[in-house]
Amino acid sequence: MHRRTFLAAGAALLTVRPASAAAAPQRIVCVGGAITEIVFALGEGAHVIAVDTTSLYPWRAVAPLPKVGYLRQLSVEGILSTRPDLILADVDAGPKNVLDQLQSMGAPIAHFHAEHSVGSVVPKIRFVGEAIGHKPEAEAVLEGYSADLKSVETTVAGLTRHPKVLFLIAAGTAGLRGAGEGTAAAEMIVRAGGINSFAGVNGYKPVSAEAALAADPDCLLMMQQTVDELGGVNAVAMMPALAKLSAAKAKRIVALDGNYMLNFGPRTAHAIRDLAAALHPDATLPTLPQRPWTTA
Repeated sequence: MHRRTFLAAGAALLTVRPASAAAAPQRIVCVGGAITEIVFALGEGAHVIAVDTTSLYPWRAVAPLPKVGYLRQLSVEGILSTRPDLILADVDAGPKNVLDQLQSMGAPIAHFHAEHSVGSVVPKIRFVGEAIGHKPEAEAVLEGYSADLKSVETTVAGLTRHPKVLFLIAAGTAGLRGAGEGTAAAEMIVRAGGINSFAGVNGYKPVSAEAALAADPDCLLMMQQTVDELGGVNAVAMMPALAKLSAAKAKRIVALDGNYMLNFGPRTAHAIRDLAAALHPDATLPTLPQRPWTTA
């Protein structure tokens, strides 16, 4: 198996020596939805031979690809069986002992290490661009992404109303689970001009019906997948744990695709814009241009 040389490049990431056209990877395994999106955005989707189960976009191209397992529950055998010449792993990939074993075996792995946040998108795109030998293409994607993000940020900064938002990552027979500080959902709420009504805790934590009522959110935010599993917005609004909330009574329930909203990849500027538009229905938000990487 071909071995690449990976070097530490600051505290943010591990990267690979610039690839020449002749050495460009031909069999890429992507671990992490944002990583997969970036590889396709840089024009190398045809060389992606397998992905993890969180890689769902671009839909038509990714769906038929072999899966190497869930992002945080990888196995050495599952990855190596695909015979990759480059394994690109996002920050949350694991478990750590699997990645360590792959590296000790000389597997061609590049692991991104920056914090999972909107701020990581730019270095992540550059990381992937360098790893696959597409640095100029990465800069072109960054130019469009950065322009879109600036446009949204400028508009959101001018908003005068900041609704309280409760993000529920789970709601059902097992109870409610909300997004506290340090979560991707919490950052997206703030970036979109909202206030996280569950900011008193860290991470994703259980939320009692009483705590939800006390938080008194103006809006409930959920992943579209969760809403669909529960039977739609009307079903969510009638759930006993939520029915007393003014947001549920008024059906102020916003649902966005989970990968789109929480992946922190090249579509993030568009996701922030769409979330801001949903949280501020009376505001005029910029219409962002469709980019090659935002149309599946």
